[in-house]
Amino acid sequence: MKQAILYGPHDWRIEEVSTPLVGKDELLIRVKACGVCHSEIHQWDEKVSGLDYPRYIGHEVAGEIVDIGKDVKEYRLGDRVAVWADGNGYSEKISVKSNQVFKISGDISFDEALAEPIACTTNAVIKSDIQMGDTIAIVGTGFMGLILLQQLKHKGAKSVIAIDVRDDMLSVAKKLGVDLIINSKKQNIKQVINEYTGGKGVDVSIEAGGNEATLNLTADICKMEGKLVIFGYHPGLRTIKDLGFWNWMAFNIINAHVRDLKTILNGCRIGMEMLNSGKINMKPLITHKFGLENIENAFLAAKNKPGSFIKSVIVIE
Repeated sequence: MKQAILYGPHDWRIEEVSTPLVGKDELLIRVKACGVCHSEIHQWDEKVSGLDYPRYIGHEVAGEIVDIGKDVKEYRLGDRVAVWADGNGYSEKISVKSNQVFKISGDISFDEALAEPIACTTNAVIKSDIQMGDTIAIVGTGFMGLILLQQLKHKGAKSVIAIDVRDDMLSVAKKLGVDLIINSKKQNIKQVINEYTGGKGVDVSIEAGGNEATLNLTADICKMEGKLVIFGYHPGLRTIKDLGFWNWMAFNIINAHVRDLKTILNGCRIGMEMLNSGKINMKPLITHKFGLENIENAFLAAKNKPGSFIKSVIVIE
């Protein structure tokens, strides 16, 4: 079978490798789609100290079952599933434990059924302990923010505000049901938020941009003793502009990332149930599709974000 392996910065090689063996509690999945994750871009764009190369990355996998371990009873050949995978996703087949797959309903395409990012947003909502009646701002409405805002509406938020620098992202956010959109390049954010909240700031301020500017902006619009949620992925060093301000404001600071596998898989289960039941709409978020042989272009798109870009997905026929 073929697999895309990362040997160094921008050095993809499509190689013939052995099909994985299937253990007694495992499934062999024919990969139909694998999303390009923001967390992979830095290790593709430059050689990261402490990481071993070659790298066998790719973890946002969906496909169909083509072999079943002898102890697995709840799945059948041909079942369409989303997968939590710890790498090796940019390949034609992958083997995983049977508790790491989640069925996809018939009307959901493989490229939409990306369980891992949906699990991340699901667990962020749970960890943030969102309450009915909260006014919530999401700073950075890229792919993950656009999933997150849909789930927040189902938690009973009073209102959800989307903040970004791209009008096209804000337009998608509006179509997905947010109550207010703000372009931080064109509007005075603090003024708009103060008018909207009666001068107090938002109850929950979620950083989803993954950079220092969005991190500081998230703090600027959060109310005193509000929840400051760090959800965006932040590789490398970050400097907080004014920790004294954070301290004085008595923010409840929440790191919305999780690393415990049991928690991740529970997020997959809940998130996929929401996707299958129509509570999450992934269709408008998958904007760029590439074959395995064009994986370099998929990563370039994810880095450079051409017009109307939201998400790159590798599609394998």
